[in-house]
Amino acid sequence: MNIRAIAKVVLAAALLVSLYGISGVRNVKAADLVITSFSDVQTNQWYASTIQWGISQNMVKGYADGTFKPNKTVSEAEFLALLIRAFEPNLSSNGESHWANPYYVRAKQLNYPVKSYTLIASRNEVILRTQVAELISATEGVHFSGDDAIHYLLAFGLANGSDPAKPSIQGFGGPNKLTRAEALQFVKNLYENGVGGLLSRPAEATDPRDIPEI
Repeated sequence: MNIRAIAKVVLAAALLVSLYGISGVRNVKAADLVITSFSDVQTNQWYASTIQWGISQNMVKGYADGTFKPNKTVSEAEFLALLIRAFEPNLSSNGESHWANPYYVRAKQLNYPVKSYTLIASRNEVILRTQVAELISATEGVHFSGDDAIHYLLAFGLANGSDPAKPSIQGFGGPNKLTRAEALQFVKNLYENGVGGLLSRPAEATDPRDIPEI
């Protein structure tokens, strides 16, 4: 049994004993998508349908000036919140001293790799795509870092890189800053192609030899 199959078995078992389970996950069909127009999003751009998906899932919103700002960079806190809300939408930040506190508490419970669970300054730093790969792979119950985390995403269809026809670690662009459109695409990929929920990351690193070839 490969590592992906094991993750799905673990998640299924967890859902059987969980009162929350995955009942909080949204189930929006293509026909139910809300068509929202943004002045800076054209229908022929690669992220147009992804943004419409995110709006319909109530995961993201546009700005008051009628824009979405798809190329605006994303902080660690913003991406972490988007990632967790995709599967646990009822997690609330009401009454918290910092809006992202509940997401960092949850990340600590799940042993997810963030720069700090408590330092506010690090939350506001722009997140790089390599850290995104580490976070997303962690949600599947594995523990990979750097290129191994990127390899995992590419091997299991959770990312394509700059050339979908020839996915590669270099083409993934790990050192690049994450944008709003990219963040939403990553979460959409996980939502549609992942194991179906948020698993805990193991304390010990997973053997990268278990990852299939790209």
